[in-house]
This record gives sequence, C-alpha cells and structure tokens, in this order.
Amino acid sequence: MPEQTTKQVDLRTYAKAVWRRKWLFIIPILTGGVIGFAIAQSLPPVYEARSRVVVRVEDRLSEPLARFVGSRTAHEDQLSRLQEKVKSTSFLVELVRTLGMAKDPGIQAWAVKMHEKSSALSVDDYAEAKAVELLQKRVMIARTSATGFEVIVRDLDPDRAFLLAQHITNSFVASSTREQLDEIRAVHSFSVEQIAIFKAKLDDAEGALQRYQSGRVARAPVENPVNAQNVNRVDVLISQAAVDEGRVRQRVVDLRAELWTAAGAGQDRLNAIASGAFATETDELVKLERQIASALVRQPQGGPEVNSLLVSTAEKKGELRARALALAARTVPGASQAALDAFAELKVAEAEVSMAAERKAVLERFMWGYTQGRATATEDELELARLRQEVESNRALYEAFVEQSAAGQIKEALEAARAGGRFEVIQPATRPVAPVAPDKLTILALSMLAGLVVGFGLVLATEQSDTSFKDIEEIERTLGLPVLGTVPDAEVFRSVAAREKALSRRGTARPTAGNSPLIAHLSRETPISFEFRRVARKIAKKHHGEIPRAILVTSANRGEGKTTAAACLAITLAKHYDRRTVLVDCDLRKPRGHHLMEVPSAPGISDALERGHLLGLDLKATTLPNLFVLPCGATPERATWVLESLPGSRVMTELLARFDHVILDTAPNVAVPDALLLGAAVDVVIMVVKAGVTPKEVVVRGLSLQQEDSPNVVGLIVNNLERVLPYYYDYKYYGYANAGSEAETNHESAQNQGAGPAPGERDEGPVDIRDAS
Repeated sequence: MPEQTTKQVDLRTYAKAVWRRKWLFIIPILTGGVIGFAIAQSLPPVYEARSRVVVRVEDRLSEPLARFVGSRTAHEDQLSRLQEKVKSTSFLVELVRTLGMAKDPGIQAWAVKMHEKSSALSVDDYAEAKAVELLQKRVMIARTSATGFEVIVRDLDPDRAFLLAQHITNSFVASSTREQLDEIRAVHSFSVEQIAIFKAKLDDAEGALQRYQSGRVARAPVENPVNAQNVNRVDVLISQAAVDEGRVRQRVVDLRAELWTAAGAGQDRLNAIASGAFATETDELVKLERQIASALVRQPQGGPEVNSLLVSTAEKKGELRARALALAARTVPGASQAALDAFAELKVAEAEVSMAAERKAVLERFMWGYTQGRATATEDELELARLRQEVESNRALYEAFVEQSAAGQIKEALEAARAGGRFEVIQPATRPVAPVAPDKLTILALSMLAGLVVGFGLVLATEQSDTSFKDIEEIERTLGLPVLGTVPDAEVFRSVAAREKALSRRGTARPTAGNSPLIAHLSRETPISFEFRRVARKIAKKHHGEIPRAILVTSANRGEGKTTAAACLAITLAKHYDRRTVLVDCDLRKPRGHHLMEVPSAPGISDALERGHLLGLDLKATTLPNLFVLPCGATPERATWVLESLPGSRVMTELLARFDHVILDTAPNVAVPDALLLGAAVDVVIMVVKAGVTPKEVVVRGLSLQQEDSPNVVGLIVNNLERVLPYYYDYKYYGYANAGSEAETNHESAQNQGAGPAPGERDEGPVDIRDAS
C-alpha cells in the first residue's frame, strides 16, 4: 500500500509539473496545427482513377512440346511485365502524344523556360520529356489478388486522371493482343522449323534401324554388369567418356594444325595416305576399349583386369604409332622428324576418338539395359533397343509439332507458355468525384503531433534547466530550516493582483477605506486562513510557546509574495488571535502594502522616522478592529539610511508599546540590505520562497546573508507550492473550491457602487495614536 501511494503521488507530481508548463505544450501544438492547416489548404487536390485487370491462364500445351516452347509464366511475371511496360519511356511517349499532354499550359511554360536556358532541345521536346516524367510519378500498378492488379492514376485534373487510367488500360490490353499475335506467328514459324528438323532426325533414325536390322548377326547373350551398387559409378563413367571424347577430338584438331605447320608442301602426300591403312590397328583398339568399358563397370579402375587391358592398349597404340611413322617416312622421304611425329600422333588420336565413342556407347547400352530391368541381353539386342527408342522419341516430337502447327493449337500454346495469358478488364476506370489527397486531417494530426513532441522536448529541457525548489523535503534539506506554511496560489491573490493592474491601467483613484479583500477572505474558514493560523502556531513553538511581538518578513528575490504573506499573517493575528497588530511597510523602494490593504500611502514610516516619532495620521485603520497599517509614506532618496535608524528608535518603541505584534515587510535581502539591518531589531525573521520560480542559489544566498546579521531566522513560508505538488491542496473535497469568491464579488460590488463597508465592518479613517493605545 505505501508503494502504491508513493507511485500515485509521483505521477501526480509529474502531471502537475507538465501542467505548470502547459504553454510550452499548447504553443507548439497550436503552432503545428496552424502550420499543418496552412499546408493542407495550400496543397492542390489530387484525384485518383482506377481500373482492375485480371489474367486468365489455361495450360493446354501438349507435354512433348512443352519443353521446347517454354513453361507457363507466373502471375508475378505478368505484373512485372505490366509495370515495366507502363513505366517504359516508349509507352509513355505514345500516351503523351495520343492525349496531347505536352500542350498543357503549365508544361509549356516550363518547357519555354528550359529552352531559354538551354537550346539543346526544342520546346516540344522539353514539354514531352516533362509530361513523361510526370506520368512516371502519377501512374502505379498495384497487385490486388493472385491473378489481378489495378492501374492507378493520380492527377490534379479528375477528367485527365480518368482518361489516363482508361487509355493506359486499353493501350496495354491492345498492345498485349498485338504481342500475342506476334508470338503466335513466332511459335508457328518455330513449329514449321522443328517439323523439318525432327523429320530429318526421324528419317535418319529409321534408316539406321533398318541398316542395323539387315546386317545384324546372332551373338551370345552377355550379362549386364550394371547393378544397384555400381549404377552411380557407371553414370560417372559415361560422363567421363563424353569428356574424353571431346578432349581427343580437340586434340585431333590441334595435331592437324601442327602437321600443317611442320609438313609444309609434304602435307598433301601425307593426307593422301588412306585412313583405311590403319583400320586393323584401330579395330583392335576399339575391341580393347569395349573390354575396358565392361571391366570398369565390374571393378573399379586400377583392378588387375583393367590394368592388363590398359597395357595391351598401350602396346597397340605403340604399334600404330610405329607403323604410321614408317609409312609416312616411305611416302614423304624428305619430311622432317617433327612432321613425321605429328602424323603418327594424329593417327593415334583419331583411333582414340573411336575408342572413346565406343566406350561411351557400351556404357550407355549397359545403363539402358539396367533401366529397362534386363539383366542379360546380347549386344545386338541392346543396340537394337537403343535405335528403336531413338526412332520413337523422334517420331513423338515430330507428330507433336505437326499437331501443334494448327492455328488453334498454336494459340493455346501461346496462352499457356511464356507469352502469358489473356488480360481482361473487369472494372473499367470511372471519373473521380472527390479528391483522395491531400488528407487534411492526417496532415493536421501529424503537424499537431510534431508540435506535441516539440513541446514535450521543451518541457523536458526547461525542467532540466529549472533550478527552483519543487518540494518541501528538498527545501528543508537544502536550507536547513523548517517550512512553517505552504500557501497556495489562491483565487483571491490573483483577483487582488488583477484589480491592482486594472486600477493602475485606468488611472482610477485607489480605494483607501481599509476594506481589503484579503480581510474578508481570511476572516472566513478558508484554506488560506487555515494555513496562516498554522504558521502562527509553528512560530509560537519556535519562540518559547508565544507568538513573537516583532516579526520581519522578507525574501531573497522580488515577486515571491512576501508582502502578501506579511499581510495575511497580520490579518490572522488580529482576527483569529484577537491581537492588536500593525503591518509596517518597510519596502520603501517598491511599496505595495497600502495597495494590498487599501489604505492611503502617506504619511507613513518614512515620515515618522524623519520626524522622530509617530503621529495619529501615520497609522491607518482597516475594517478589522485590531488591525492597523503603517504604510511606507513619502519615498526617500536614501531609503536604506532612513530604515537604518528604525532599530532602537522612538518610532519602534512606540510601535511595540501600543501593539501586541509588529509585522515588518521589507525589501528582498539580496538586492538591498534593508532586511539585514532590521533583522536584529525583531524577535524572529521569516523568509518567503516561491516554489518553482526562484532559483535555489538565490534563495541560499539570501538566507546566508540574513543569517550572518540576524541568526533569528525561524523558518520559511513557501508560496505557489500547489503548482508543483498538487496533492497538497485538494481543497475541492472540503467545499473550498470557490472560497473567497463570494466575498470578492461583494467587495467589488461595494467598491463599484461607492457603498460603505459590509455589515458588521467599521469604516474608520485615519485615527489618532491615542485611539490605537
């Protein structure tokens, strides 16, 4: 429970601190609102036109043909293609020219200025470029669903926004239709070409099959060495064989170039040597390669069988190389050794091409047999099956292209393939009737929010730089003195201050009947009267249980409410303690006591000190029988010198003899030394501090100066504390929210009508001193 109370108090404290600086919030918010309103009003209205388009796709492409024509484009690609097209310069230029946007007066004026600066382009070119730039910013494509999107156009002119949206949509659909027709023709041409290609391939495959069937001989079946354990290795061997074939073919090309360089004129005679001259050696190498392929499938490379076959192959290649050298030397006796070597290596390389091709074919037959689930088959059967498979594949593709060449089939292929689908406008553009921008409420809200942020920053900065006191504990801890009372900024104080300013501004004669609103307010049970009765009790506790007779009230700085505090204390002692009390205005430079108590300002304390004694006219009576006021009197040139004579003077002696309590209101002690000179002549000194206003260092300095000359400072009265700690002053609960307002109203009415004091109050003018005795 204590933690919860403390937290609540802290929150209220912060809230009140913010409220105390409310203008730092209100001014930036209002400023932001005004700026936002001005911006919203200055921005031109923007109108928006929309049209909705969907893509309808049907996948009717035949399966054999799909891998040649292409796969269906995703709907995201359709949207991307539309965005690219709409933003493309060529499309926008065509749109600008069609709608005549470059002739807009504003665009033309801009183009003329640009042409005057630089004649690189004509006025029409500048205008067209500007119109295209504006369109790129005003046209948007937005996705609405998996197959739909919207064309959005924003413009200052609602008619032009409508025409742009309509024209862009129609232009794109028409352009898409043209593209479809172009691609239909392209696909048709592609099909015709592919028909011829696959017709030739089919004829070749059928011819190869017929020739093989005619020349086939019966052979013993062979076991397929490919199984689940080595199928991956066989696949790698097939790839390696293909790579080796390509490598040796390239080597043949290089060796022929080398032979050309080395042989010179003898190359023709070397080329005349028929390739069939080495057919025997080549056939033997091909047979060995076939055996090597089978061995590589059965066992990894490096096995005994493979190594033996590789040795035999190397020997056969050596024999082929030696025979080629001998034959070349006999054919071209004068050939160089380099030419002879190049010729021999060329023949070996040509044989290696046949070997690599054979190894690849054998491995592919084995793999085919494995994939077909045939564990054993003759080589004839494997080759025959491969040729038949090739014929069937080519025939299927040929027939697919023949079927697809029909116009209807081509269009179906187009709709389902890369070219895209059919664009359909499901919601045409309409003319906008109301602008969509600017959003004035949003602009105003954002501007005010920005002002709020600025205001909050100002409050934080101000609070950080504010060095004034804000709570009682801090005041007592820093100054080392108790707080005797905390006086709220009541309505009666503000009313009195406002009345003083109004009278001064109008130049109206001030009332002097002693009928101060403070007397009426403190005569009742009000928060102010309670607080000053508490102050009186605390002073008595500090002074041997008795309220001291001579009390000096001062402050460190002006405007802290010391005169009001002194007047309220005097009224409290006279009314609630029935003591004869006199309020002495010793602030000769800025006197205010006579205004506050509504009595004449002269003669007063300065006149009494000049003459050396009091007269009856010096003391001014009030409507409270026990309360008198000794105003400042004539303002002397040397105020400090005059007041310096008050302690020990006859005037002070007479005051103490005729009154129970003498309340001295003095000037701020940091500015002038008056309070320091008078402090020793009184029983106690009370310092007034205004919370949340006076800097701490000023208060500390004022208290330090006062205590150096008069160590009888007993405590502090704190003004304005409810603005910092509002929970101290929750008077509305007790019915004091409007305390004093009725009295003030009655008082104002009496003053305005020239009436006398209220019933029960005395109307006394200046009295003789004998009356006060």
